Amino acid sequence: MPLASTKFKAGFDKQSTSYAAEGKWVDGENIRFRYGQPEKIGGWKELVSDKLIGVVRDIFGWVSLDGTRHLALGTDRKLYLYVDGAIADITPIRATQANLTNPFVTTSGSAVVTVTDTDHGALVGDFVTFSNASAVGGLDMNAEFEITSISSSDVYTVTHSSNASSGATGGGSSTVDCEYQINVGTTSGVYGYGWGTSAWNGIGSSGRTTDQLNEALDATETGVDVDDGSKFAANDYILVDQEIMKVSSVSSNTLTVIRGVASVTSSTSNSAVGSHARTTHADNTAVLMLVDASAGTTTIGWNVQSITSTVTLDARYWVFDNFGEDLLALASDSSLYLWDKSNGQTTRAIVSSSNAPTASRHLIVSTPDRHIILLGTETTPGSTGSQDDLFIRHSNQEDFTTWAPTTQNSAGAFRIQDGSKIVSAVRSRGAILIWTDTSLHSLQFVGGDFVFALNQIGGNCGAVSPHGAVDINGTTFWMSQNAFYMFDGAIKKLPCTVQDYIFDDFSITQQQLVYAGVNTDFNEITWFYASKDSAVIDRNVTFNYLENLWYTNSLDRSSWLDRGVYDLPYATYYRTIDTGTKPTVLGLTSGASTLYEHESGTDDHNSAMESYIQSGDFDIEDGQTLLSISRFIPDFKDQTGSADVLLSFKDYNSITNETTLNGAVTDSATSIVLTDGTNFPSSGTVLIGTELITYTGKTTHTLTGCSRGTSSTTAAAHIDNKKVINYSNVRINLSTVTPTTTKIDTRGRGRQGNLLISSNATGDNWRFGTLRLDVKPDGGR
Repeated sequence: MPLASTKFKAGFDKQSTSYAAEGKWVDGENIRFRYGQPEKIGGWKELVSDKLIGVVRDIFGWVSLDGTRHLALGTDRKLYLYVDGAIADITPIRATQANLTNPFVTTSGSAVVTVTDTDHGALVGDFVTFSNASAVGGLDMNAEFEITSISSSDVYTVTHSSNASSGATGGGSSTVDCEYQINVGTTSGVYGYGWGTSAWNGIGSSGRTTDQLNEALDATETGVDVDDGSKFAANDYILVDQEIMKVSSVSSNTLTVIRGVASVTSSTSNSAVGSHARTTHADNTAVLMLVDASAGTTTIGWNVQSITSTVTLDARYWVFDNFGEDLLALASDSSLYLWDKSNGQTTRAIVSSSNAPTASRHLIVSTPDRHIILLGTETTPGSTGSQDDLFIRHSNQEDFTTWAPTTQNSAGAFRIQDGSKIVSAVRSRGAILIWTDTSLHSLQFVGGDFVFALNQIGGNCGAVSPHGAVDINGTTFWMSQNAFYMFDGAIKKLPCTVQDYIFDDFSITQQQLVYAGVNTDFNEITWFYASKDSAVIDRNVTFNYLENLWYTNSLDRSSWLDRGVYDLPYATYYRTIDTGTKPTVLGLTSGASTLYEHESGTDDHNSAMESYIQSGDFDIEDGQTLLSISRFIPDFKDQTGSADVLLSFKDYNSITNETTLNGAVTDSATSIVLTDGTNFPSSGTVLIGTELITYTGKTTHTLTGCSRGTSSTTAAAHIDNKKVINYSNVRINLSTVTPTTTKIDTRGRGRQGNLLISSNATGDNWRFGTLRLDVKPDGGR
């Protein structure tokens, strides 16, 4: 018989069943499509060995007038600048103290050092640098530290890298100077409950954390005595009468708090107004938990019980833009900072102007008129309590120091009506596009008295995150909470062949982390996102906008920069177990990012990159007759190294039931928990990724007695929610193809077939074309 040819439609189809996806690809890792054919994606390499402290939330490149390339990176804890292979910490300074007198207390044999500084304003995790200090208890304190705990508004602790050789009560000389960097943000979003999330003025009767004051409070006291301090922890928000307080630390039954904060996302003392402003409280007044930071739950609303909430306490993010050759940097709900190139690379960023707003959600510079625009900002500049999430304020033209509108300048302000908060903004063709959580608006420079014209373009199409939208040659693409959209003069919902896979396993709590990256050379937009049970980015979905294709991956990058300023794309990778190395910080807690150069080589830095692609089940000829397969002809292009080809055959499609993993699996685990093991046999074989696993027992949804990497496949670790296929009654043939392979002899029999191509060695690279099989009839049963 002639060779039977099977061609597969480009892109992934995860909407259909495996058999309904006949002639299509259904799954894969580290795969892209070009010219309708699948290929392994390009590799990546570490750009620098330094680990950045925290998780990078934005990355921005620009070129100065002298041709120097600059890269800004903002994490939840630091602000960095990369120039010519060197990384500098340019985190702004919040406050300085000069000539502290003997502020240090040490305990012999302990690395913990107590520091006294009146009204320090620091939070746990903040960074402080001491200088001009003499040794205390054998410890050199002239270094940068992470603050370990807050004892009170005047006292905190840091942790040295060595234990003190002696105890000292007050030491360090009378000339100790210290610099406090801006307060750190949070790594991940957490649900917020209570004030502002439900109805007003009452408390539910169950599911709440309550206590009472063990003293009367005046309007300024920050040490709050309660009956049982064990109920509370740092970063909790509490309600006393109608005043909201943020807990900085707990010592026995004393809570050190920030008084009169405006909301359960604020850390600014006395930012509340009206009935919520800080005031006096009587002894035995009820203390109610609004936000339990350690659990991310349990807040009580007023008037009626608050049972659930859709309000999220956002993770820290940054937004960057350049003003000429200088950098403008905005930390979420914070001040606008300026890094001035003329002051040198290692000079820290500073507040751009004392006249500028001090709390904003987003930043963008208009072109060509060059107004600095702050979105979700203050109605009264300098008053954080006046921050309005829908308010927009722009500076005078070519001037980031003038924000108050007069008849002599072009500064101004206005408010968007649709939505609850401004989420994102992107420069596009002839306008700036602004998204709220529910709508899209256009902001155009018109000059004259009005300066800008604001028009609503559409509703029910909000953006999911500050960095979830991109513009490509005047066409804008973005991700919402349940779909993808584009705007090319009209708003269009993008048909997506992986939509259920994405949004059925999407973390609404971490939606703000979504980061959209463009890879121009391959016509790709990739949205990196957190899956439902993850607190960090762990998945991505890619749209090939030229070929109209979708494909998914588990490659996790917290930020992405397209090539342009640099020759290749740059991206950042965060791990909670890594510890930052730049700069050197004593007492530093874990959580650090690595900067990668992408599309460089074929490997995962210096290690092999696993890649595979799997087809849907396909009929061999008409699928009616059992056929015998004796060989297949490889069709690979640009191949280096080798690729494994797993051909599987079966008589009926229904024998390969599918489910997903219920939890991550190591490469040596002998028990595997499934989401639903109902239709899996009591013993058999499963396929996870490219690994075949046999098991000898099943308890409800757990496979036991697992033998890993059977039939010459390789045992591997697998992420949560990865697809698991029952391969118990499937006939398989695994072959290795090299650039010189002309044919593979095989023995297969069945009505349907399935193809899986994979590679997992350094230097492997390939693009696949068409599957051709040598078949002949083998009966009709």
